[in-house]
Amino acid sequence: RCYILSNENSKIQLSLRQSRLNPKNNSKVEDVEITCVKDVKQGQLVRGYVRSIAPSGVFFALSTSVLGRILFQNVSPYFVQKHSLYEKYLPEGKLLTAKVLGVKGKHVELSLLPEDTGMPNVLPESLGLPQYGAEEEKTETDGREKTEELKVKAKERRGNSDRNRKIYWNQAEKLYRVTGIISNKLYWRLAKIRNYSTWEAKPKKRKICPADENDSGIEVYYREEEDEEEEAAKKKSKIRKPSEAPRLQVSMGFTWDEDINTMDVPVLNQKEQSSESEEEEEDPQSKLKKQTKKEKELEKQKKEKELCKLEAALMDPNRQPQSADDFDRLVLSSPNSSILWLQYMAFHLQATEIEKARAVAERALKTICFREEQEKLNVWVALLNLENMYGTEETLMKVFERAVQYNEPLKVFQHLCDIYANSEKNKKAEELYHTMLKRFRQEKSVWLKYASFLLKQGQTEPTHRLLERALKALPTKEHVDVISRFAQLEFRFGDSEHAKALFESTLSSYPKRTDIWSIYMDIMIKHGSQKEIRDIFERVIHLSLAPKKMKFFFKRYLDYEKKFGTTESVLAVKRAALEYVETKSSLADT
Repeated sequence: RCYILSNENSKIQLSLRQSRLNPKNNSKVEDVEITCVKDVKQGQLVRGYVRSIAPSGVFFALSTSVLGRILFQNVSPYFVQKHSLYEKYLPEGKLLTAKVLGVKGKHVELSLLPEDTGMPNVLPESLGLPQYGAEEEKTETDGREKTEELKVKAKERRGNSDRNRKIYWNQAEKLYRVTGIISNKLYWRLAKIRNYSTWEAKPKKRKICPADENDSGIEVYYREEEDEEEEAAKKKSKIRKPSEAPRLQVSMGFTWDEDINTMDVPVLNQKEQSSESEEEEEDPQSKLKKQTKKEKELEKQKKEKELCKLEAALMDPNRQPQSADDFDRLVLSSPNSSILWLQYMAFHLQATEIEKARAVAERALKTICFREEQEKLNVWVALLNLENMYGTEETLMKVFERAVQYNEPLKVFQHLCDIYANSEKNKKAEELYHTMLKRFRQEKSVWLKYASFLLKQGQTEPTHRLLERALKALPTKEHVDVISRFAQLEFRFGDSEHAKALFESTLSSYPKRTDIWSIYMDIMIKHGSQKEIRDIFERVIHLSLAPKKMKFFFKRYLDYEKKFGTTESVLAVKRAALEYVETKSSLADT
């Protein structure tokens, strides 16, 4: 017991829902019926069946009219490299519970993740698949470890620089206490710390004094930080002569007896802070440089291996394209191949991306060379099919008018008739055939295609009338061929007796047309009885034809008797052939 939903185009859709079979029974409906996309809401839990698995995701049927898509990242928390694994655990027709993530127009996005549905994972843990994001966490931990190592080494370097700096300052202190001589740079540092504002920065020219000769000239190396100090040092180096030693003159009294240890601390602290900041900036860069030098060969080898894998995969002739980029590479390599463009369109149609498929067709029509007429026609036919299935009558007519302009009109008309007939739009196909008979009435193929269309529909009487119209419209030299073709169509789709009558009338009018006799024999061998076939052979061998043609028919008759007859029938054919040869030789002698 079932409920009929629809009965269209000899296809019946049924339903086993209890709410339809027993409408009086007010039992609670477990799965509410979804008739359109408006019945689906975001966050809703729905049950449905797996329809198919495509490169863009899993297509999930919520009803006969509503289809949703599940991205692979929303199917399972595990990362799957081969899609054949999904086909194993998600066979077509499997019942599952999914959560609606969003509805955009006619597209429904779903999720099968356990955290969304509350159901177990569709892929078992025993497969040992990696989870999404596991590799990112690993790289983050590795990055943290490397940064910690860099920090430790930077601290060690800072410690070494601090020790060296203390050694330098101890030497300067010993030199000051023993000799009373202080270096030029040390004085500038001390003056800056003590904030002495009234001192003369410009040295005066003077003669060399004995004290100048006793100056050891030892200076402690230290990195200058301030731009002002560097400029002052440059000015001094320009003013003084190469033979003169630098000396400072201070207008106010400067206490040289102050312990240098009290001044040493802030200088060291300031220098430590600046050096720490500089080393923190420099150390990671130097570390990275060292790392890249060490790992440069390994990285090159990894890149070479990856490139080799990609090249091998792209060079594999059996490899099927799995993304739009793959198709782009293929059509770039052979832009005039209509098969590749049609496969590209089919790839987008599998993902219900109609606009992208249209764009690919338009791109193909612009790319294919104008000399490749058949390749362009194939794309036009595919575009007509697309508009017939997914477009409207207006869009189909627009594409049809453009195709007629750019191609041979008769071929475009015939292809559109075939499209209408295959999609069971018989009225539109018949209307188009009527316009073709008016526009191409001198074309034999138009009459024959219309005849086959009518016979497939079971319209034998209109076919007979169509033959009469064709004989009136076509020239007389085409009549025999047209009648034989109509008779062959009658044998395939119509009345065989009428077909035999057509052949008999044609052969009685044109008995020397051996091609018609041969076609008649082939058809009768398939559809006729042995008696009828032998009668045809007997009629043929008694005709007055050329010797070569008679030899051909005798050979066919003999082969038929060897296959289906007896030894007596074979001997009878041989005797008939000998009699024909004797009569011909006697006539030649006379």
